[in-house]
Amino acid sequence: MSSPGPGPPVCGLGSQSVILGVKGLFSVIGLDRPLVIPLGEDAVLPCHLSPQINAENMTIRWFKDKYQNLVHLYRDREDQYEYQMEEYRGRTTLIKDGIKAGRVSLMVHNVQPSDSGWYTCFYDTRFFYEEAVVELKVAALGSKPHIHLEDLQDGGIAVVCESAGWYPEPEAQWRDDSGNNIPSTTEVKAVGGKRLFHVKVTYIFSGPPGALSCCIRTPLLSEWKQSTVHVTDAFFQRISSCILTRLLISASFTVLAIILILWTIYLFNEQRELSEELGRLAEELDWRRARRFAAAVTLDPDTAHPWLVLSEDGRSVRDGDEDQGRPDTERRFDPLVAVLGRERLSSGRHNWEVEVGGKTGWALGVCDEAASRKGRIALTPENGFWTVRLRDGEYLAGTSLTPRVPPRAVGLFLDYEARRLSVYNVTDRSLLYTFQGAPFPPTLRPFFCPGLSDGGRNAGALRVLPATGRE
Repeated sequence: MSSPGPGPPVCGLGSQSVILGVKGLFSVIGLDRPLVIPLGEDAVLPCHLSPQINAENMTIRWFKDKYQNLVHLYRDREDQYEYQMEEYRGRTTLIKDGIKAGRVSLMVHNVQPSDSGWYTCFYDTRFFYEEAVVELKVAALGSKPHIHLEDLQDGGIAVVCESAGWYPEPEAQWRDDSGNNIPSTTEVKAVGGKRLFHVKVTYIFSGPPGALSCCIRTPLLSEWKQSTVHVTDAFFQRISSCILTRLLISASFTVLAIILILWTIYLFNEQRELSEELGRLAEELDWRRARRFAAAVTLDPDTAHPWLVLSEDGRSVRDGDEDQGRPDTERRFDPLVAVLGRERLSSGRHNWEVEVGGKTGWALGVCDEAASRKGRIALTPENGFWTVRLRDGEYLAGTSLTPRVPPRAVGLFLDYEARRLSVYNVTDRSLLYTFQGAPFPPTLRPFFCPGLSDGGRNAGALRVLPATGRE
C-alpha cells in the first residue's frame, strides 16, 4: 500500500497524516547520538538509505516528535511547502545532492530552543516504507558571569553572580581559591520570547578573605564561563564593622515594619477579592443581557466539508471519519473541516450558544461570507474569521486564554453596529474573549469547526442549543 498525503487540517490549526505500508526492503539510517547545535546556527540532520537506492521518486517526510508535526515534505520530485508547520516556513532545506544514492539530509536554519526534540526521517514508496530518528539538541552559551554585592545577610556578605542567555538550563556553582565547590543557592528562570535561562547564584560569605569564582555551564557543552572576585582582609573588616550598626538600626523598625506589612497584605487581599467578585458579577450581567437577543441558528449543509455529518434538524455536526458523498462546490469548505450557519448577519444583535461537551478540539465564531473556503486557511480576522479555538488543551483567540473552568457550552454574542463579538463560557457565565473595534464585512455567518475525531477522542458533536427558554 502507498502512503497518502497529509489529511485535512483540523480547524486550520495543523494537519494529520495516515501512514500505511510494508516494511523490509531497505533500512533508513539516522544518527545514533544527539546532534548538538549552538543557538542561531544551521543544523543538518543526516539521513540515508541502506543499501544505496535512488530516492528521487519516493515520498520523503521529516516529522518532529509525532507524524502530525510535518517539518518538510518531498513528493512527486518536488518540495511541498504548503503542508509544512508554520514555525518551519522558510527555515528548512532538503539537501538533495545525494538523493540518487538515497541521502536526503534536512537542514534547519537558525535553530531556536523550540527546535530541540526528535525528528523522524520517513522514506515512502508506493509499496513499502521505513524510517529513522535523529535527536536535535539546541545549546546556547550565556553572558560572562557578573558578580556584585547585593546585601548583608546572616552576619556575612551576600556575593551574587548573575548571567543570562543560557539553554538548556545551566549548572552554576561557587568555588573557593582551591577550586573546591562551596555551598550556595541557585535561582534559574526562563525569560523572553526564546525562553532562554537567566541564572543567579548566591553565596553568603563570612570569611576568611580570599578569591571566589563563579562558574556556569550548559550540560550540553563542555565549556565553562567563569568570573572571579577577590575579597581582601581590609574590605572584610570594614564590612563586618558595618554589620552591627546596620543590625541595631534595622532592629528598632522590625516590629513596626511587620505590623505595617501584615496590615497592607490584609487590605490588599480584601480589595482584590472584592474586585474579582465585582468582575465576575459584571461578566454574568453582560452574559444575561446578551441572551435576550437569542437567534435560532441552524447549519447549512451546502457549506459542510465532505467528511462532516449533520443532524436532520441542522443543529449538530461531527466528523464522520470518511467522505459522506457530498458534491464538490465553491461554497463547500475543503480541506478545512468546517460548516457555516444558514443565517446571514449584516446588522443588529444576535446571540447563540453551542454545546461543546468534553471535546478536545473545536473552533467557533463568525466568518465573512465572502472569505475563501478552499485550501489551507489560518482562522484570523485578517482572513475573515473571528473565532475562539481549543487545540491540544489550549484555548486560543489570537492569544492564549485561561478560562476559570473548562467550558461545556460556549455562547456567542454579535453586536454588528458596535463592531463587537463576545464569546462566553456558559458553564460559569464568564467572558472568554472579545473581538472589538475593526469594522465587519457586509455579511457575516456563524462558523462551526468540530475538528477531526482523532481516533474517537474528539468524536463528539457540536450542538446548537435551542434559542427558546433563555433567561
